[in-house]
Amino acid sequence: MNRYSVAPVYVPLWIEKAVEELRPRPRLPTSQWAEKNRVLPPGNAIPGPWRNRVTPYLTEIMDAVTDGDAERIIFVKPTQVGGTSAMENVLGALICQDPGPAMIVYPSDDLGERIVEAKLEPMIKSCPALSELYQEKESKKLQLKFRDMTVYLTGANSPADVSSLNIRYLFLDEVDKYPGATKKESDPVSLAIERTKTYTTNRKIFMASTPTVKSGRIWREKEAAEQERHYFVPCPHCGQYIELVMSQLRWPGKDEFPDNRDRADRAAYVCQKCSGLITDRDKGPMLQAGRWQTVRGVSKGARSVAYWISTLYSPFTLFSEIAMEKMQTKGDQERAQNFANSWAAEP
Repeated sequence: MNRYSVAPVYVPLWIEKAVEELRPRPRLPTSQWAEKNRVLPPGNAIPGPWRNRVTPYLTEIMDAVTDGDAERIIFVKPTQVGGTSAMENVLGALICQDPGPAMIVYPSDDLGERIVEAKLEPMIKSCPALSELYQEKESKKLQLKFRDMTVYLTGANSPADVSSLNIRYLFLDEVDKYPGATKKESDPVSLAIERTKTYTTNRKIFMASTPTVKSGRIWREKEAAEQERHYFVPCPHCGQYIELVMSQLRWPGKDEFPDNRDRADRAAYVCQKCSGLITDRDKGPMLQAGRWQTVRGVSKGARSVAYWISTLYSPFTLFSEIAMEKMQTKGDQERAQNFANSWAAEP
């Protein structure tokens, strides 16, 4: 060893471990976090590890809440497209990677309690990244405590609970089922948003619902959003990107097939660009190659972004099921309204 040599420095193992623990961990977009950590319990349409390829239209929505510039994300949706699971993924990613006080508002306290028991606690316990942070003994039915944050759950029918906390992350689930304003209180959505005022520079508000009427909250939020985005998919015949719309789902007439089931089984989507017939077998590859496109509003810098999608995009619903439901609405006003709301995602 010459006089300029430096003797090696040996760092004790405990110091190396402490430094490793303190080193910032890479933050993943929610979609990547979900693929790495989320396991869907039995009872889901496709139980097991979360895979973005099953519902690729949810990827941008999830990432927009946690990593996008917009502070308000609105998701106008039908039933059975994975919207609730997307909300759960966002919550899980925030708990692990960017903790802060959070609140989920459901239409009622009873529904909140059922969802904690049926969905949230199973999600937490099946995900090691969440279960190691969960402080179960210190938690209550509607107050889940984690190492660095608390998740409050409440019903829109309990205005006092909604108005008494400072919240950074606000999740509003099925807002069109909330009760309206009263003489004494503002409406639950406005009351809940008031709780985020302390965090005006870094708050996130995620609002999702099946629409009911044009004057309903979710449709008004969609119309007021600075940017509205729809999902476009490539036609397997002409390759052009199209938006799936109900009017292009076709089936034979009664003169050809008198039985509704026979007609529904022959339902297919007709491409509005080339008139090619698209079947359920085409849907998977089309969804995976799909992309969200702005159909209204500013192209960049929006503070509020609305996403809209119908059941035509659902990998869990066949074209024949949609056709059959549509046929059964004839002469039945109640069923027709349910089809418009829960299938077409229209008011």
